[in-house]
Amino acid sequence: MKSKLIAILTTGMMLASAATLMPVQAAGKTVTDPVIGTLPEWVPQDFAEAMQFYNSHGKSYVEDDVICLVRPMLQWKENDYDISLSGSMTMLNTPAGSKPEIYELEIPEKPDPNDLEAVKAYEEYCEKLGIYSHDYSFFESYAGCKTQYAFEVELYRVLEGEDLIVAWREKNGDEYKTTEKFSFENRSGRTVETDLYGWVPDSYPEFNEFFNKYGSASVHDNYIAYCANVNGSTGASLKMEQSGKGKIKQVMGSECDNFELIPLEGSGSHSVILYQPTADGMTDVKWKVGREWSDEEPYEQTNGIYEIKDDCSVIIDHSPSRKGSTVISFVDAKTGELIDIPENDNTYLLKCTSGEPSTSEIFDVRSNPCTIDSLKVYDTSCYYSFHTDSKSGWYDAPVFEITSQKSDVIEITCKLDWKASGDANGDDSFDVADIVLLQKWLSGTGKVKFADWKAVDFCRDNKLNAYDLCLMKREYIKRTFKDCVEPENAAIFGAPMQIIADDMKMYLGPDESYPVVTSLPKGVYVTECGYQNNNYMWAYIEYKGQFGWIRMYQKDNETLTVRYEVAVDKPVIYLYPEQETDVHVELDLKDADLSTTYPKYLSGWDVTAYPDGSLLNKADGTHHKYLFWDAVNCRTRYDLSKGFCVAGSDTESFLKEKLTYMGLTENEMNEFIVYWLPRMEHNKYNLISFQGDAYTDSAKLDITPAPDSLLRVFMTYVPLEDAVDIEPQQLTTFERKGFTVVEWGGSELKN
Repeated sequence: MKSKLIAILTTGMMLASAATLMPVQAAGKTVTDPVIGTLPEWVPQDFAEAMQFYNSHGKSYVEDDVICLVRPMLQWKENDYDISLSGSMTMLNTPAGSKPEIYELEIPEKPDPNDLEAVKAYEEYCEKLGIYSHDYSFFESYAGCKTQYAFEVELYRVLEGEDLIVAWREKNGDEYKTTEKFSFENRSGRTVETDLYGWVPDSYPEFNEFFNKYGSASVHDNYIAYCANVNGSTGASLKMEQSGKGKIKQVMGSECDNFELIPLEGSGSHSVILYQPTADGMTDVKWKVGREWSDEEPYEQTNGIYEIKDDCSVIIDHSPSRKGSTVISFVDAKTGELIDIPENDNTYLLKCTSGEPSTSEIFDVRSNPCTIDSLKVYDTSCYYSFHTDSKSGWYDAPVFEITSQKSDVIEITCKLDWKASGDANGDDSFDVADIVLLQKWLSGTGKVKFADWKAVDFCRDNKLNAYDLCLMKREYIKRTFKDCVEPENAAIFGAPMQIIADDMKMYLGPDESYPVVTSLPKGVYVTECGYQNNNYMWAYIEYKGQFGWIRMYQKDNETLTVRYEVAVDKPVIYLYPEQETDVHVELDLKDADLSTTYPKYLSGWDVTAYPDGSLLNKADGTHHKYLFWDAVNCRTRYDLSKGFCVAGSDTESFLKEKLTYMGLTENEMNEFIVYWLPRMEHNKYNLISFQGDAYTDSAKLDITPAPDSLLRVFMTYVPLEDAVDIEPQQLTTFERKGFTVVEWGGSELKN
């Protein structure tokens, strides 16, 4: 249920007396109930906790074999709410708590501005309630508001072998009417919810998770679930249309929006609507969101195709976007055997479209065969490449064969050619030293130890002999570039690019008269490492340890052959210790691949940091203002549900205001703006959102010694042609204390 307090300021209200601020429950504090005993720490203990709990889990939640039901209610109607219990148990062993708890909003005393401890406690209380302005006038108005809410928190425990039904009732005239019913059972020592809320979302986080997993419309058991997001303040409404012999009807709507003390103007309403069949046959369903009274096209339309049969007891989803999976078996093209996928290996399949603009999609490969939750993995019009962290070599040239195809699963065999790396001594390069090592081993002259003998098994027969040496020398000649033209300008920070042209060649120099080094498959990523003066047609690149030149444009000198890919762009890290300190910094990227670092990232950065922010890199003795890194192949799902829509011409003033508020110094802010403003101010509009957990969870920092304060500012933005409405993002300020670490970065996202 989405509850918004309205009419906060109403004439004739009586101002209630203020109560003292509720104490915050200490971490690990034991709370007991006469029936249940010791309560889990997650059980809400006051209004703010109940509100946060409801916004995270909805009405019902089961954990630690304890059931928690949370019901918002109008405070002045508390006596009109009732509970009915039933099930295969008696009241003698009813596993309910001693009584439901009713939590009303506590009105805090206005803190003395000179009492810093009281101010901090007050602000923390406001944050828990979602009152980010910390304006005390809200409490003054709320104290006299007739539309006050309370939360009823009920706790239950189902005994093994028993079940429980809880009915919420509300007075309607002289009688009580059931408004909600929940059911639970404990068949084998574990309590589970057996009603529809066991899988139907009833909170905003659950809605997002459900939508991301299943999409707008999906089939579950004998229900069709549609995820609706309708902004009624714009005059929009939802309309469902169906055609065909099959018929469905709406049977339930689960509201998923947050309970909010302060109304958010213009926010949409999120819900999951359930439909059940009423007639057998095929049915085409269209869900349209728009203004019915307007000639405008719908803002959003979702199409579904369903087959209803067996007297409405079975629904088969034939929608193009239906739930399903693809099972891929990756096999060695020469041996026909399944390829070994090591644990914790960063192995993935890259899919690239052939259209303009070219887009890409990454599928993680954690096992072999590998199951991917999508029916759209394989497309004959797309290009693919296979990536693995193996130092022995790599697999290339994937060839796909569909071996089985059903409505909800496709089975595919992917054949791959093996390319030995040639890196016999483990120094991450293939050179003469590797050839000499194999030659010594074959001749028996000298003590030889391979870092990885498979790296020189060019024959793929699991043994080393003269044939491997011959093939190794031939491959070395192909990969050696002593005559390769060096670029006049080397790129300090290599830019990742994706090849978007067919039949691309890499040459020894910036002209097609030079010998060809290798061919580059469409869709692969390369790194730009340099360029010539007054020659924008060619770029010096690195691809799988090889260097050479590629054309940047087709022969028409207009059509690009590459597309720059910058997923996580220029994060920089500042270190400010209180005294000269040796610091070790490590990055742990969960959803991206580290690309360029400066100074060079080895097994981390080891620097001596000084209080003014200057750094001495221990590896090479160079001095720096900050640590630089960027990443490619980013698979992070950034959160753009809240943010700011800013005109391009207003970007500078906007960034100055927000970055200052968040805690960047003038120098840090200027370096941020100098880097990002040229990319943003010429757009008509920018949709800007500063990321939190989505970024910090995917790019973890491990710093030794640990900083006393850490600020990580990561901005994502989408260039737009037209302004859009978005819920304003609530930003927090940063307090520097002790050893302080500051990081800023950003990424442009495609519209």
